[in-house]
Amino acid sequence: MFPNKFPNKLPFNSKKLNKEEITDFNQQMIVESEWFIDRLGMCVRSVNCEKKTYGQPCSPCSHIHFNSTFLNRLHCVVPDPKNTKFTPKFYYENNPLLIYLKNGHIKQLNEFLNTEDSSVGFWMELANKAVQGAFDQKPVFKGLCYIMLQAAERKEQEKGLRNLKYPTEFLNFLIVLGSISLKALDLFHQNLAGITIRTIRYHRSISEDAINNPDLCHENVARFKRLLDSLHYKGHVVAMTDCTILKSGLQYSTNLGCIVGSTLDRNDCKIETYDDIYKKISDIKQRNAIAKYVRVYVLQVPLPRFPPVIVALIPTGNDSANKILALHQKLIDIAADFELPIISIGSDGAAAEFQAQNLLQSIRTRNRVQHRNSRYGINFNCPVFPKVGPIVRIQDPKHGKKTARNAAMSGARLLTFGNSTVRFDQLLTLSFQENSIMYKRDVIKLDRQDDNAAYRVFCSKNLAQVLDGEKGLSSEF
Repeated sequence: MFPNKFPNKLPFNSKKLNKEEITDFNQQMIVESEWFIDRLGMCVRSVNCEKKTYGQPCSPCSHIHFNSTFLNRLHCVVPDPKNTKFTPKFYYENNPLLIYLKNGHIKQLNEFLNTEDSSVGFWMELANKAVQGAFDQKPVFKGLCYIMLQAAERKEQEKGLRNLKYPTEFLNFLIVLGSISLKALDLFHQNLAGITIRTIRYHRSISEDAINNPDLCHENVARFKRLLDSLHYKGHVVAMTDCTILKSGLQYSTNLGCIVGSTLDRNDCKIETYDDIYKKISDIKQRNAIAKYVRVYVLQVPLPRFPPVIVALIPTGNDSANKILALHQKLIDIAADFELPIISIGSDGAAAEFQAQNLLQSIRTRNRVQHRNSRYGINFNCPVFPKVGPIVRIQDPKHGKKTARNAAMSGARLLTFGNSTVRFDQLLTLSFQENSIMYKRDVIKLDRQDDNAAYRVFCSKNLAQVLDGEKGLSSEF
């Protein structure tokens, strides 16, 4: 690689590479590597590891022990900690802890922790750094220290830990941590401090932003409209819908006064007296109306870092195109009441959702947006709804790429481009090329839900590899 920079057997030096070349070099190392360090499993694995063992390493991992390069790496001398400043930069890129230790304050605290008598000196130095403002830009760490201090004072006074005052930044950190992993939140709570997932759910239920009515109603859309007004945003918004699996079950909701988890209308699940609960549940079971899925409707401003807002969580069974179309029309009617300009309604491309989008596009309205170009075979048109504007149908790009990739890999559908096709053998050939943007695992023993792999298949660099010098399709494909 890089013959222009290292001619005539000139020794390789990573310092002479720019960022793009370093990225290409790292990708080539991954492609040609025979083993990798599994930091989560605290072991070294072969790139062809079978992952399932029965008392002994799998065959590919066993062959690593006879690899001379691997054995030489095992016998390398471990550098002295005092020589850390002479460590190459790429070593820091592979170890996140060392990146933080570049900060002089954090490095000094780490040295106190590693000394034999660190109890007194460490805390004194920590307090000294805090007074000097070393942690002013670390609100989560300051919040943790504040809570730990409250907990210590409560323990000295022999009081419980209820009604602690949590700083906003630290509370948001715990909520995000809980959304990523409940086990991580519980581990953090046990070893340090913080609230449990039960407390987080309680605060969510009493929050003003919580959805009290899961149906598609004016109340939920009005909450989104108030958010836009508070930000003085007057532009377009996008709507998205998807159907996901729901853990089946029936439960009485005190807020709604009815049984939730059923596909029946809410009026059919209303509870007037305590005796009605058993009757309604029996009726739902007899009519086989327990929801298996939940349809989610989301509104979002099409700008970076703007979070989506859920406006409906509708329990359902097997949706048909007409049912989904009725929900689309209901959302449009509510948006018209608030003069909310929805520019598109997106979905993941399921058959029923795609048919519902076709039906929505065929609705007759007074005005329509049309564009025709016979030369390129373009015939675009979409309805224009009063007080809402034109609405186009789209498919989520990530789902579209995964659908197209999985279809090519399985052979269930044949993708055509001009007078050529997309097939498994072509992608396999591309993955073995020297400068391939794809990894072998993107084609062999692939993960069908990997968004990054789907992106690599259809990215411009990968498509450029199938062209020859004259920008035509290569004879290999």
